[in-house]
Amino acid sequence: MQFKKILVPIDFSHFSKKALGEAVKLAECCGGKIFLLHVEEDIFHMKQIHKVHPPLEGICDKIHKDFIVENKKRLEEFKSYIPKKLFAGALIKEGYPFVEIVKFVRNRCMDLIVMSSRGRSDIKHALLGSTAEKVARKASCAVLIIKDKECKVVAL
Repeated sequence: MQFKKILVPIDFSHFSKKALGEAVKLAECCGGKIFLLHVEEDIFHMKQIHKVHPPLEGICDKIHKDFIVENKKRLEEFKSYIPKKLFAGALIKEGYPFVEIVKFVRNRCMDLIVMSSRGRSDIKHALLGSTAEKVARKASCAVLIIKDKECKVVAL
């Protein structure tokens, strides 16, 4: 199987940095190109709030602009981990991460998604299931989930 177009969804956690490292190794072996995608769910929710509470619109707009500036800086850091010959593009989207990842894959005809099994929010995972699980079920391409080796098994 050829993996020419590799998507690495990132949430700026050290887990997604680890997944990116694995994607770089794969791209080097396969002659692939890496796309980065960050989906900002918090901004998406803020925009929904100010629709319900119009007086908050100015505050939400300021926070939104600050988030965008900060996320662009963080995205530049992640881009620096990819050799230039392997880098294909980077994008920040707003919405629900698994939905935006699946849409990106479908619209760009990606061959592979490389993502971490964990992200920033372990509490949300416990309540709603992980983004990685949802992507693995819905994606139209292969999904490689990088497990966190720091997990420890506790004897009962």
